[in-house]
Amino acid sequence: MAEKLIQFYDEAQKMGGLKAKIRLAVITKTPSAKAVLTEDSPEMLAVFDQAMNELRKEFK
Repeated sequence: MAEKLIQFYDEAQKMGGLKAKIRLAVITKTPSAKAVLTEDSPEMLAVFDQAMNELRKEFK
């Protein structure tokens, strides 16, 4: 299950609302609806971690 990926979307929501969630989906190429169904693989976690680093710069 994608518990950690969902947490990334929750963090993005807190950081910048819908705009940040959309930006996370664009960067990761994984919309939140698909993230729920995606496994928390090391590869996906790395992609989302990099995307969150980018979001942190954009939504200070």
